[in-house]
Order: sequence, then structure tokens, then C-alpha cells
Amino acid sequence: MILTRYLRKQCAQTTLVVLMLLFLLMVGTLFTSTLRAIARGVLAPDLLFIELSLRSVDVLNILIPLSFFLGVLTALSGLYRNQEAVMMHAFGLSLRDILKSLTPLATVVFIITTLLAIWVAPMAAQLSKELTSRASEEISLMGLSEGKFQNFFSDDGVIYVERIDPETKRVENIFANIHHPDRIDTITAAYGYEFEENGHKYVALFDGYRNEGVPGSNRYQMMQFKRNDIKLPDLKHEIAALDEQSKSTLALWRSENLSDQAQLHYRLVPPISVWILFLLAVSLSKTSHREAKYINLVTGLAAYVLLINLLTIGQSLLAQGTLPMMMGLWWVYVIFIGYGWWRLRRLDGRVMRRHALLANSEGTS
Repeated sequence: MILTRYLRKQCAQTTLVVLMLLFLLMVGTLFTSTLRAIARGVLAPDLLFIELSLRSVDVLNILIPLSFFLGVLTALSGLYRNQEAVMMHAFGLSLRDILKSLTPLATVVFIITTLLAIWVAPMAAQLSKELTSRASEEISLMGLSEGKFQNFFSDDGVIYVERIDPETKRVENIFANIHHPDRIDTITAAYGYEFEENGHKYVALFDGYRNEGVPGSNRYQMMQFKRNDIKLPDLKHEIAALDEQSKSTLALWRSENLSDQAQLHYRLVPPISVWILFLLAVSLSKTSHREAKYINLVTGLAAYVLLINLLTIGQSLLAQGTLPMMMGLWWVYVIFIGYGWWRLRRLDGRVMRRHALLANSEGTS
């Protein structure tokens, strides 16, 4: 029991440290992308921290299994480097005994990940979808700042307005650079107004110039206009991208749509991967002082990347109908479970044989 508590404590502490570090790194990335969404008018500025919190839930869904995998792998590898695990094996503790000792810890991680993946993450995605829909209805040039270049029309497009009158919805001295799939438009105008037509919002620009062309070619043309209407960003495609993620697990289960069924299989990946990564971590942790210090960590990361890539490819094939839905992603799980269990039994056999030889030699002497 002392060894069991010690193993659980070491793995739990290392897992928490890894999770904290990875979460801080991911929050920085999320913060940047959320600020970009606000600059484009996709999200209201006062919803920054709400959206950041909602998106963090989905990040935790990915980071918790990864952190547990790295935590167990790092903690057990440290025990081998410090010869502590060697002494445990000398006392008759095998890798399968270590696996059993850490199973309650893996069960706790599995329950947390299951709640996040099945219930909490879809709810957070649904709320994020509602916020994005609201931003789509309220999107306006009035959300821009005077005298600043800001992203608005697309990821690469920018707009600049010198003066904004919220009461009359008039903007003055406008410069806009709009990226289209086949060209880039550069527009200047003396003033403009917002208006709505057929459910879409536009800005009418007056007394200006429009320059259309393709970068790297001579196909450019300039025109002067009295009035030029520009459609404000349409966020329907961004909202649609959240549809599958925001659906409840029960709705995905009842759906006959291939994309929904593929999403259901992928939603089960985090909790199932907890057990697969747990088995891999224990089987890959055994190392020798003659080997490179971080060789098993590199091997573990390579195995994790391969696992995630195969699961992503599998989901894509399911959504396209290339793979039968009954097959799901179980073929990926079987491959990695088989490898982990084979490696565990092979290493355990070596440990037990070495222990038996030592016992025989001591009995002979």
C-alpha cells in the first residue's frame, strides 16, 4: 500500500504540473484568436472572457488525456532513472502490478474527461454558437475605432475610418482593403452610411475610388464612383462550423447524418484515449541509465501524434462514408491497445526472468 500511494502521488503531481503548463500555453493562443475575432467584428468586446472560458473547456477536453499520459510517463521514467523502479521490481512488483496500482487514478481522469466530452463541452459549444449568432445580428461599422487600421472584412482584409457618427451611422474618410478568392479590392471614399436589405447589412460608400487587381500580375483596373455598396461580413459559415460540435451527444446518437455519426465517434475519443494512453505510458516508461535521458518521452510523443492523426483521418473517412460506421474508430484503438499490451507482457517477462535468475544465483551461493 505504501508503494501504491507513492506511485499515485508521483503520477498525480506530475500530471497536474504538465496540465497547468500546457493549459497556460493554450490559453495564450486562445486569447490571441479571440482578440482577432473581436477585431473582425465576429464577437463583441465585452464577451472576451466569456468566450475565452467557453473555448477553454474544449481545450481541457484534449489536454487532460495528454497531460495524464505525459505525467505517468514522466513520473515512471524518473523512477527508472533513479533506480527506484528497479528496486520495486526486485521486491516482485511487475509492470502489470504498477498498472493495477494506478488504475484508480486513471478511473478518476476517465470520469472527468467523460463528463467534459459528453456533456460540458457540447454545452459550451452551444453557448458559443449563440454568442456568435448574436454577434452576426449586431455586427456593425459602429463597432470600429476611429483612426485605426482594423481587421473587419476577412482575416487579411483591413478597414480604416477617420470619423464615426453612431447616431446617423455615418463614417468619413474611409480606406478598405478587401481580400477575395480571385482578387484584392482597395477602396477609398469620402463618407458612407450603413443600411440593411433582404436580411443583409451593407455600407454605402460615396465619392471615392475602387482599385481591383490580382497581386503579381498586370490585371488591375481603377474606377471612380459616386456610390459603391459593400456587403458587411456574413458569419453564417462560422456559425455552421459549430453545428456538429454544439449538438448534444443524444442528438448525435439519434441522427442518421454521416457527419453527425462521425462526430459522435470522435466525441468519444478523449475518454477512450485515457485508457489507451495510460497503457502506453506504463509500457513505454521502462528505461535504462544507458539509454538517452528523454528517449521514452520522445517515443511517447511520437505515439501520441500517430494516434491523433489516425483518429482524425478515421473521422474524415467516416464522414465521407469511405469507412463503415459500425467499424468506427475502434480499429485505431485495437492497434494501440495491442501494441501496448504486447510491449507490457514482453517487458514483464524480462523482469520476471531476471528476478528468477537472481533468486537462483543467491540460492546456489
